[in-house]
Amino acid sequence: MKTVEYKKRHSLKYRRKVISINEHNEDKDCKTRVHKSFVYVVAEIPQITGALSEPNVYIRKRFNSKTQEEYFAFKVKGAFYMNRGRSIFKVNFCHALRINIAWKYKIFSPQKSVNLT
Repeated sequence: MKTVEYKKRHSLKYRRKVISINEHNEDKDCKTRVHKSFVYVVAEIPQITGALSEPNVYIRKRFNSKTQEEYFAFKVKGAFYMNRGRSIFKVNFCHALRINIAWKYKIFSPQKSVNLT
C-alpha cells in the first residue's frame, strides 16, 4: 500500500515557499518512508555583491543491523540571484531527501555446517 502526501506552504510577508512530499510504502519485504522538501527564501538586494559560493552538499547513511533499518539523507544548501523587473533578488534554497527503510525479515549469517569432521 502506498500513500503520498503533498504540502505547499508560502508566506508573502516573509517571502518564503516550502514544498514537501511524504511517501509511505509497505510491501511484503519492507516499510519505506521517503520525505522530500524544497525550501526557498527570497530577499531583495540593491546590487549583486559578487560570485556566490558553491552549494553545500551533505550526505548521511546509516544501517542498523540489529533492527534491520536503513537511513539515507541528502541535503543541498545554496543561493542564486534572479531579477524581476528592475529589482535583483537573492534566493536561498535548501533541498532535502530522507529515506527510511525498515526490513521485515532479519537477515542472519548462514548456519554452520553440521558435519565438522
